[in-house]
Amino acid sequence: MPDPRLARVLSTLLPQRIVADAFEPAWEDLRVAYLTRRQRLKSPLGMAALRAGYLSLTILLFLDCWRLAIVSWIRRERSAPAGRAHPAITEPKQTERFHMFLYLIRHAFRQLVREPAFTVAALLTLALGVGANAAVFAVVEAVLLRPLPYPSADNLVIVNHRDKQTGITKEFIAIGDFLDLSARQKTFESIGAWGRGETAFMDRDDPYRAEVLGVGANTLDLLGARPALGRSINAEDTRENAPRVMMLGYETWKKRYGGDPTIIGRVIRMEATERQVVGIAPPGFTFPPTATTDVIIPYRFPTVAPAQRKNSWTFAIARLKPGRTLEAAATDLATMSRQFEKEFPQQNLASEYFPVGLRTALAGNTRPALVLLFAAVAVVLLIACANVANLLLARSLGRRREMSVRLALGAGGGRLVAQLLTESLVLALVASVAGLLAAYWGSHALVAVLPQSSDVPGLNDVRINGPVLGFTLGIVVLTTLVFGLVAALTVRSEKAVGVLNASRGSSMGGRARRATSALVVAEVALAIVLLVGAGLILRSFAALLAVDPGFRTENVMTMSVQLPTNRYRERGAREGFYTQAVAQIKAIPGVQEVGMAAVTPLTGNNWTSPFERPEQPVGPGERPPEVGWQLASNGYFKALQIPLVAGRLFDDRDGPNAPPAVIVSEAIQKRFFPNESAVGKRVKLEGDQTAEIVGVVGNIRRAGLRDEPRADMYFAFERPKPSQTTLFVRTASNPEKALPAITAAIKRFEPNAYVSQEQTLAHVASESERVTRVVLWLLGMFAVTSLALAAIGIYGVMSYAVRQRTREIGTRIALGATRSNIVWLVLRQGAVIAAIGTAVGLATGLGTTRFLSSIMYGVKGTDPLTLSVAVVLLVITIMLACYVPARRAASVDPATTLAEQ
Repeated sequence: MPDPRLARVLSTLLPQRIVADAFEPAWEDLRVAYLTRRQRLKSPLGMAALRAGYLSLTILLFLDCWRLAIVSWIRRERSAPAGRAHPAITEPKQTERFHMFLYLIRHAFRQLVREPAFTVAALLTLALGVGANAAVFAVVEAVLLRPLPYPSADNLVIVNHRDKQTGITKEFIAIGDFLDLSARQKTFESIGAWGRGETAFMDRDDPYRAEVLGVGANTLDLLGARPALGRSINAEDTRENAPRVMMLGYETWKKRYGGDPTIIGRVIRMEATERQVVGIAPPGFTFPPTATTDVIIPYRFPTVAPAQRKNSWTFAIARLKPGRTLEAAATDLATMSRQFEKEFPQQNLASEYFPVGLRTALAGNTRPALVLLFAAVAVVLLIACANVANLLLARSLGRRREMSVRLALGAGGGRLVAQLLTESLVLALVASVAGLLAAYWGSHALVAVLPQSSDVPGLNDVRINGPVLGFTLGIVVLTTLVFGLVAALTVRSEKAVGVLNASRGSSMGGRARRATSALVVAEVALAIVLLVGAGLILRSFAALLAVDPGFRTENVMTMSVQLPTNRYRERGAREGFYTQAVAQIKAIPGVQEVGMAAVTPLTGNNWTSPFERPEQPVGPGERPPEVGWQLASNGYFKALQIPLVAGRLFDDRDGPNAPPAVIVSEAIQKRFFPNESAVGKRVKLEGDQTAEIVGVVGNIRRAGLRDEPRADMYFAFERPKPSQTTLFVRTASNPEKALPAITAAIKRFEPNAYVSQEQTLAHVASESERVTRVVLWLLGMFAVTSLALAAIGIYGVMSYAVRQRTREIGTRIALGATRSNIVWLVLRQGAVIAAIGTAVGLATGLGTTRFLSSIMYGVKGTDPLTLSVAVVLLVITIMLACYVPARRAASVDPATTLAEQ
């Protein structure tokens, strides 16, 4: 049964007389026809097509009813009593124009129905271009254009840190620098600290896992978050000895506490800590925008910067002062960074702070990928427009007699151009409806394949809304102008005297021929731009697949384990849990190794630690070099199969009461111990402590596959045993099959242990380059589509050329030309067009490869292999498209041709 809601909504927008006399009877006929046809259909595809047709006809019926309403109103106005004053003397002329417009629309629809082959080809081509653009724009609008849910969000920035010695960029800043930046900066209204974590409510029988947002004194104020109840976090709450307080998220307050206003002042235990509820966050508030915020707690800060400025770190968000720009903030932060270098050289040398717009920071590497895809679908739309324009030019040949008769009877050129523009408008509007339907599913498919980062705003709220409809309308206007103006070339080239010649197959005017050739050249050029881009991404992805990360990702399951703090405050309790849990997990059939570490490789981690040999201290005014930092157990190296190069791995000798020990990577061995063994040497830690290097292991790509192997230093997990860790389990076969048994082994010893982020290490590696893979897949699909459209375009041009040169070709064959001569004659014409388009496309492609730099890896934009393959593939495709018309030309019967002459 068709859904009547659309008809009811549309009927409310029509005059009641038209609804009763026209809309309701006609819609009832549509409904009966729909039900009759549905009984004969059984395939899902057929049902979908029937529903789409029903919706389209309902909308067309609505538009036609409005036409009837307007026409009847105009007629009543014209037949008004003589005593009634008419408003303007120009009304009859305006009415005539309006009636002519309605006539042109009806005529355009009849033309589309009369030429089904042309209509289907043009609509499919246009719907592809419009749908792809609308789908990608829907995602772009949600992620990059839609306002963030904070007042004046464009003025919010994230403060980042860059180490100029290592080139490593971090999204967080040191506490000491944060305090001094807050005191000295001049371009921000304020700077706020923030961070995220997890905890558990322990005030009821069922512990509730909660997402926690930690904030500084003024963070909520600069985000514009005014409490719905109670008060906000203030400066007093962030002092070191202040009472412990918290705010509840609005949704958590409603869901868990039923919106009870007496919750203000109540003390709630969060794991081992009791906190008093002082306020309720505003409805819908969360930070980052797509994260969950169940609880808000204050960060505790020292009143002055500590001597060890970089002992702890925090994320920082700031709001620009009115009239200040991001560039001014960057200059201000750079100036303060240089001041810190002079004042604290041993800790801040080569440290630089810089701002990044909040949206840019949240979108991350999704932003350049979306911009690139948007540019690619724009190219596809241009190729589709060129193809449809060529179809219109070819179609105009069949209507030359009609146009000549109209001109002979006195129709002006403007009248005919208006008709062609109206036909183009109707064609574009119908294609846009089909394109929007395709965009609805296409946008959701694009969201499904993009990396599902919790920080990317709007990615889970993509929809066809007003801006997307407006963008589609803009495409319709653009395509209408392109099609109509191209088709108008044929009108301007016609003369009334051509009425008799029009039926004799005379060729199109020179202006139209040049236009159609130029359109095909543009198609070829745009196609090769996409082919080069797809080829470069393919080469980059192949290079990434060939990268050795330094460890084995297959058959390894990873998961995050969080122990209840209140039960595992003592180090001995945590040690007992890990010892028993690891033993039980190792006993699971198929499990080979179990290890633990602070962070998972290939997840973008950039933690660093200073490296300094006690016997080679850095000079005054210098800062020790930074190396990678990781907390790892003995089993971590075995589970990931990181090779031991020298010395030993961590074992029982590195427990809590043993002297500190570290393991270093080969990069540290080569950099700091070039002519000696690092094993047995010592490294300086914080204060006056030192640690012995007990082993050297292979290099790994810790942050991502694109990063070169860095110098890494590993601290023994066996020594501190934190309450939260990442577990690595290597199995003999598919690790996902062992996941239930692994989780059960953990829960057996601690039912309240929180196990999350279960995923294979192979999946982690794949996700680290998902953006590149998605861009490769989509750009490749767009390149193939553009290649096919270019081939169709040149095929149409060559087919038309063959038809126009039939007499010439027949004469050539009669005078002795061989079939191979004729084939070469046609191929040569196509080759000229292909050569010009290829040259233009290569020049354009080489100029645009810089936009791929953020995605490419291990390949240059001028890669000769990629360029050569793209050119060869394009030439082969075009020659194949030209070969069919060439064979048809070679089969011309010279006797028939001469007889016609």
